[in-house]
Amino acid sequence: MIRYDIHGSTPRERGIDRGRQVGGIVREHWGIHQVLFRAVGRSDEATLALGLASLEAIGDWWPEAREEIEGVAEGAGLDLSIVAALNARTELLIAADGHECTSVAMNAPYPAQVQTWDWHRELNRAWHVQRVTGHGIAYAGLTEHGILAKIGRNDSGVGIIISILSHEADAPGRVPIHAVSHRVLSQARSLAEAREILLSAPVGASTVFTVVAPDGIGSFELSPVGAAELDPLGRWYIHSNHFISPELSGGSQTFRNDPDSEERLLMLRERIAREPQIRSAADLAPMLHSGPEDIGNICCVPTADQPLGRAWETQATVWMTAAEMTISAGSPRDLATAEQIRFAGREE
Repeated sequence: MIRYDIHGSTPRERGIDRGRQVGGIVREHWGIHQVLFRAVGRSDEATLALGLASLEAIGDWWPEAREEIEGVAEGAGLDLSIVAALNARTELLIAADGHECTSVAMNAPYPAQVQTWDWHRELNRAWHVQRVTGHGIAYAGLTEHGILAKIGRNDSGVGIIISILSHEADAPGRVPIHAVSHRVLSQARSLAEAREILLSAPVGASTVFTVVAPDGIGSFELSPVGAAELDPLGRWYIHSNHFISPELSGGSQTFRNDPDSEERLLMLRERIAREPQIRSAADLAPMLHSGPEDIGNICCVPTADQPLGRAWETQATVWMTAAEMTISAGSPRDLATAEQIRFAGREE
């Protein structure tokens, strides 16, 4: 796994530091992103214009994140519209077919959570592990090159995982979900503060954010038409890629025509019904293991004949509590041999 340590006493300085470190890989993979954007009917000009529109929305909601993205472009020597489009890539690809992340969380005997992260095979070198310090609350996590944040845990013990949803009202040009995750990691010191940030975000791409914190755990479905806080199933929160809340499910569209979102959720329901013994957050990861014998395909393993845009791959598995987080390369099938990076407590 690639790791970057990113530092800056201001958002702009932190962005410049990030840009200097990731600019080469962003250039290397930008062409792949362009192919994906074109595949959903977006011209290069429209992609860049919508990226800048999303940047304006970020600036209205949280000016510091706009400054940081501007710093990334400066440090990387890239046009601002490219970096803005990368940070809004989920919103720009909402019409694409595909497969996305699955998550499990529990609130007893202590808050803990795990997720798989699925993305295109051709972009399996376009993400990294990061430790971000110098402004706001320091945090660590996993993100893509050029994108400020995704999955992570901060030094106040607030951690966030993400599964993408789909709603008929989804559209680019609003606040990108990755900016929302970045703000939670940079500012939230409790579940209550994370909830306030999440419910204030005018998102363009529907998403479920699950947050673990010293004061508890919560799961929140967000869409352009509203937000809902989910109730647990006993001590569990489970999610694939369709809405669960009655308030938002009326406009739900199974994410990217995902063929097995319902099956994955059913499989997880069956697993939690057995009340597995969880001694540590790492024990949650095997719950997301899937193979040919299972009804749901949580672990994505692409085949050689699948073209760009169809070759979905589980590139990482992340589990965490308020006290620690582990990022494991690959899927839950790979846990015995995978490279892993652990963050615990307050690291300097």
